[in-house]
Amino acid sequence: MSENNNTTNIKEKQYRHLIKDDRIKIESLINQKDENGKRLFNNTYIANYLGVHKSTISRELKKRRKEKMYIRTGKTRTMPYTAEYAQENANFNRGLSKGEYKLRKNKKLAKFIEDKIKIDKWAPDVIVGYMKAHNYFERDGFESITTPTIYNAIRYHIIDVKLEDTRRMKYKQEYEYHKGDLPESKAEYSINNRPEEIDKRLYFGHFELDTVIGTKKGKHECLMTLTERKTRFEIIFKLKGKTSEEVVNKFNKMKEFMKKNYDKIFKSITTDNGTEFSDFLNIIKDTKTKIYFCHPYCSGEKGTNERHNGIIRYFIPKGTLIENYSYKDINKIAEWMNNYPRKILNYKTPIEALQEEFNDNSILNKIYKLQEKINCL
Repeated sequence: MSENNNTTNIKEKQYRHLIKDDRIKIESLINQKDENGKRLFNNTYIANYLGVHKSTISRELKKRRKEKMYIRTGKTRTMPYTAEYAQENANFNRGLSKGEYKLRKNKKLAKFIEDKIKIDKWAPDVIVGYMKAHNYFERDGFESITTPTIYNAIRYHIIDVKLEDTRRMKYKQEYEYHKGDLPESKAEYSINNRPEEIDKRLYFGHFELDTVIGTKKGKHECLMTLTERKTRFEIIFKLKGKTSEEVVNKFNKMKEFMKKNYDKIFKSITTDNGTEFSDFLNIIKDTKTKIYFCHPYCSGEKGTNERHNGIIRYFIPKGTLIENYSYKDINKIAEWMNNYPRKILNYKTPIEALQEEFNDNSILNKIYKLQEKINCL
């Protein structure tokens, strides 16, 4: 019985690739020696410690040692094992083992993807979805490709795109929410009371609201962002400061410009508990617009807007003064976002989704001109 158990344990251990963290532990363990220079931990011990077969450790140490040649003597010297070099070598060999990449042999397709990422700022998944939706795979010089293939081509330098050219490969965000209770003055406006039809994005006209600052030091200009939940249409206004007066002032100008169409467009607004939205009754004054507040520390309850703010950060990094960007710059950012195909919209753009909502061109023109006109006032 014990033999069977041992055999099972070995089979469980032997089919696993080493990762960088494993190689760092290997380097640390093999460098620990006694006073006579003998290793304290043999391959079997290291294998059991990492949960792999001992042959994996043996092969790793044989294959990943680096040889250095001395030019004057022509002799070579085996350098000690290092986790950094071992990982680089493994990554390189892994890339070679995959055979010839589509993007290495298909230059036209590679150039198309490079331009979409570097110039148009498109994500790999959007590129693949757009090509599929518009039958690019049937054109001369193009062929079927998947999103992971593009990501791997970036990682292994198959195409001329760096990590810095992408928006989502540089870092990993982790959020932790601690849901709290709203103050009594906002209890009746809680997101808990928001109708199911808004939660399910069934109809147009329900927006999420937030502000984006440049720096926390001093008083500076900021942005007020409005994201429509169904179509993902984005509106960005420039504020002179992150104050309730500025927010109310912008909404009053919107009401004045939109006139009778205001209530058709802005049916509800969901926002957080920032002090700039404290005068919320004046935001919805003289309108049929409903307002709802997320729970404290739960900005994920208006995740569409938060996601869009992250896209804005690609153009305006944190710590950059909003004053450095003109109204024209802000309008261009919104224009880019509204013409960017979205997977959630079956690779339609927010503009195309918006056009499906209205047959009345006069209303559409009002929406198109809203940001540009209000930002100029």
